[in-house]
Amino acid sequence: MKNCYELARCLPTPHEAILVIYEGGKEKNRTVSYNAVPVWLSGYMHPLYLVVVRGFGREPMMLLTSCKVAIHKKESIWRIVEVYLTRWKCDESYRYIKQCYNLEDIRVRSYVGIRNMVVLLLAVSYFAAVYLGQNLRLKLLVERIFLVSKRFFGVPSFFNYAIADGIYNLLFPDKTALGQIKKSTIDDFQLSFDFG
Repeated sequence: MKNCYELARCLPTPHEAILVIYEGGKEKNRTVSYNAVPVWLSGYMHPLYLVVVRGFGREPMMLLTSCKVAIHKKESIWRIVEVYLTRWKCDESYRYIKQCYNLEDIRVRSYVGIRNMVVLLLAVSYFAAVYLGQNLRLKLLVERIFLVSKRFFGVPSFFNYAIADGIYNLLFPDKTALGQIKKSTIDDFQLSFDFG
């Protein structure tokens, strides 16, 4: 019997990988080292593997997986780390949508209304994250939004937060919204949603 933390601290991590991270608006290389060891939990009969990664912080990162890992092949071990990092990005994306667009603070009376609001929010977040980020013709707009986002210490590694803040700061001063549009000027073919 051994404590997982003690096992992670004493496990040698001979395999290395270089990750490119963004800090202060600049690319930096970070070297991480990793290794894996088979482990067993009392009362659990299936084989498990503990993947240990050093370089993300002061303490080693420990990943427990039931996926088969060839512990003598660094590619097999790194695949587990890549899966976790991809999941990390997915979790960050969900948190971004919930925080920046107040997804958990919508007030509608039906499931159809919730579904329609989520569709609109996903479309807006897609536009902000993918279309603005990749379209070269909108590069100037993106730079302007970054400036308006009032972030003085550079754009964070997950730049979508800065994009969302910038869009909010650009649109927030307009308190009139669509109130001054006359009914006669509204296109008869305007698409409308039944938000029920």
